[in-house]
Amino acid sequence: MTSTVRRPRPRLALVGAALVACLLVGCTGPDGAAPAPGSPAPSAGVPSDGPPDDPDLEPAAPAMTTRTLTADGIELLLSVPVGAAPGGAAGADGDAGEPAAAGDAADPAGADPATSAPVAPVTVTPDEDGSSRVSFGLAIPGAGTGAASDSSADGATTGTTGTTDSTADDSTTTATLELVSPADGSLLRNGDGSISVLDAAGTPLGGLSAPEATEPSGSAVRAGVLVVAPTRAEVRVKAVGATPSGTAGTTASAPPEDVTVTTWLGAQGVRSATWGNREGGRSLAVDPTPWARQSGLVGEETAWAQLVASEPEADSSTMRDQFDCHALGATDKKTWNLEPWRPDVGFLATAAARCNPTD
Repeated sequence: MTSTVRRPRPRLALVGAALVACLLVGCTGPDGAAPAPGSPAPSAGVPSDGPPDDPDLEPAAPAMTTRTLTADGIELLLSVPVGAAPGGAAGADGDAGEPAAAGDAADPAGADPATSAPVAPVTVTPDEDGSSRVSFGLAIPGAGTGAASDSSADGATTGTTGTTDSTADDSTTTATLELVSPADGSLLRNGDGSISVLDAAGTPLGGLSAPEATEPSGSAVRAGVLVVAPTRAEVRVKAVGATPSGTAGTTASAPPEDVTVTTWLGAQGVRSATWGNREGGRSLAVDPTPWARQSGLVGEETAWAQLVASEPEADSSTMRDQFDCHALGATDKKTWNLEPWRPDVGFLATAAARCNPTD
């Protein structure tokens, strides 16, 4: 008898299951990698939810609030960064530097009013002499955040004379001032940190006192001004005790701190100047405005420029030394009495003689 060899039939059930799995899951491609189930292939031109491909792409600029500041022909535009949380911290919507939507609810469990409340808006309080006291809120990172440099808030590099660093570090918050009028004017930073507005000829017209920054507790914070362009200045506030990055002692980031920055804008330096006879000779009694008496070098320079413009006879070295002596050490006197007949002995000798040199 001849035996017949039986060939096994394909197992149709197994083949069918494999085919169904291949259709549902996806078969292995030529490169040996199987696509993930349910993951569509990326399409060109369709944005993804991940970070941008360009590592050099800069983050969006923070929201700003602006306020026009005016004083007798001077017009400045003040721009202050604002956000839902101080210092551009993430707000309720999770985006740094953006105000939270009106309907966003605060986190009742972890919210800290000291670090989540909006900073104060810009306020301008007129004074009796035509000047204005300007205050605004800024939020700065807490101390120990790892600053990028050891430059001071006013832009001067620590320990270096006459050099500036226009780059603010991570512990610095900046507001800006733009000169609008006079159109041909410029800004000048004085030695005490005050800012003078100059006309096209370089004559002081007025300006702002050196900014002062304080915490809610009343503690002072480092603040200063840097002129970065002829018509643009930056008001910078720096966290006290901020540690430069990469140095020993760097600590974890502290919560942002709200500070209030105040300055005094004015353009009137002299209320009156009257000639008379005192101490045996002609004397000019000068009554500076409160702003000129208390705003530092910007008030002193503005008052002197206006005085010699109205009283040309006062434009002498001895009169200027007497004027500067009063501005330095006798600001509260009702009038600053200047005599053209006093000897020209220089400022130091004038100050030693209590503003009244005799020989």
